[in-house]
Amino acid sequence: DDGTKQFTPAKELSGGMVVAALRSGIRCALLSRPARIVEGHLKLTLHSSLAGLGSLHAVLSKRRGRVVTDSMVDGTDLIQVTATIPQAESFGLAPELLKKSSGEVTAPELVFSHWEVLEEDPFWIPTTEEEREDHGDLTTASDSDALKYIRIVRSRKGLLVDSSKIVVAAEKQRTLSRKK
Repeated sequence: DDGTKQFTPAKELSGGMVVAALRSGIRCALLSRPARIVEGHLKLTLHSSLAGLGSLHAVLSKRRGRVVTDSMVDGTDLIQVTATIPQAESFGLAPELLKKSSGEVTAPELVFSHWEVLEEDPFWIPTTEEEREDHGDLTTASDSDALKYIRIVRSRKGLLVDSSKIVVAAEKQRTLSRKK
């Protein structure tokens, strides 16, 4: 005996203990860095007349779309527009385009284009005084697009969503109809 003591655990390590420790370590490591979401973008190609061009640009900008090219089609008064739009924003695009442009825009042809990093932290909360003046005091979660996408996916998968409360103020709730 050279005076050094050897460590002996009170309980033998099991596979479940190792997995739990590893899972919590990986989770802490991932949460220590700012989170980013990678979203798919679609390339849309459509034709529009000059009258429907304004409403087309309004719908695309509302849905975070970007016009890549627009060129006149030879022999017609139509403009061929090529744009990119996030895939999450493309649901219901064709009916909205037809409604807003009164039929001046054709239905878009959507094809997968590329992946792009959404450059906003979904869990960012302003900490300095200057950030609070610029963005307000967001002690609850902010209304960023990234956080909105996280909440939509979590609710679709049946997971707990932090913004949905069943009972907001229990002392104020009451039953309006009485069952006799």
